Amino acid sequence: MKRFFFFAALCVSAMALASCEFDDSDLWQKVDEMQQQIDTNAEDIATLTALVDAMNNGKVITNVEKTEEGYTLTFSDGSTISLRNGEDGEKGDKGDKGDKGDKGDKGDKGNDGASGDSIFESIEETDTEVIITLTDGRVIILPKKQAEEEEATYELRTLTFEDGDYCGNENNAASYWSDFIPTDTQYGNGNGHHAWYDEGNTFLSFTPSETAMFPGYGGHALSNYVGSDLSQGDYMHDLQAYNVEGGANGSENFCVHFGYVDESEYGMQNEMVYFEFGDGEARVIDHMFVTNTTYVFNLLTNGDGWQVPTGAGEESWYKIVAYGYNENGEKCGEAEFVLWSEGRQGVQEWTKWDLSSLGKVVRVAFNLVGSDDLYGDYGLGVAGYFAYDDVAVRFDKE
Repeated sequence: MKRFFFFAALCVSAMALASCEFDDSDLWQKVDEMQQQIDTNAEDIATLTALVDAMNNGKVITNVEKTEEGYTLTFSDGSTISLRNGEDGEKGDKGDKGDKGDKGDKGDKGNDGASGDSIFESIEETDTEVIITLTDGRVIILPKKQAEEEEATYELRTLTFEDGDYCGNENNAASYWSDFIPTDTQYGNGNGHHAWYDEGNTFLSFTPSETAMFPGYGGHALSNYVGSDLSQGDYMHDLQAYNVEGGANGSENFCVHFGYVDESEYGMQNEMVYFEFGDGEARVIDHMFVTNTTYVFNLLTNGDGWQVPTGAGEESWYKIVAYGYNENGEKCGEAEFVLWSEGRQGVQEWTKWDLSSLGKVVRVAFNLVGSDDLYGDYGLGVAGYFAYDDVAVRFDKE
């Protein structure tokens, strides 16, 4: 009898211990759901970053495809971006089975997927652009590739800065002078200013400023200096394009812009540097390629111990602003290109910049501006340089 009661006591104790075990399956399900949401948010942020980069790099959309999960955008360089819709909510739990044959209560209906499942609210496609609306109300507008019949109305001529492409008059240049630089401005006439004219091709020309406070090379100088050693990122290597092997699209030469205008009295130019059409005709500049110089990239990466002591901050930015002017000298358009973006990300390769939004222009002037932290007692603390190449101009077909 005692043995029976002892055995019964053991069974009761085992049942009590079993009843105290914690069922953590719901908790792990919540953890999995949270991890999925974190992964989804990371994907959406990466997509948003890619969209911003597409705008900055002058890419246009060539195709919009609706998918089961949202949309897929194809860009002019062949790259694609997927925009994801918010997911539907889970179905409600099934109702309990009814007693004695009564019909069980119907389970509660699951909630719809929250709009927060995706940062993209909607996408709208027109004939000329794709409009992406975020859930916080912000709007991103990306241009679409023009229809083939519109493209066929013009041809592109490109200013490459290569002597082999030069169509102008013979300059009798020495072997180390480009044919683009006229004989009367070679050797700088003692002041380092070099004019050039792409006569017979794009007709773009540059005339050095004679009134700039710090003229440098007059504003635009041809170069073939390249490098990626930031220890050379100083004014002694100011014509060096950063982290590239030569000019854009495998060429040798390119051009370096120098100068900016700010509200201080110490700007590196007291007027914006520009190039223009030497024949006075207004045309559409389709695009050009740009990148950073080693000098600028080093200043924003490591600083100079003075104006930008330790380099750019996490929220710093630095960009080019292009202004288009018509035959009457009136400003008719504006375009921007970010050389350095928040998160300490700088351009390190030749990147296409769409300038067609300026419309038909006779002249395009360039300025360099930065975030507030890049300005000091003497105005903009970053050297006012960028490299550019392969300026493409639209010419109407006859």
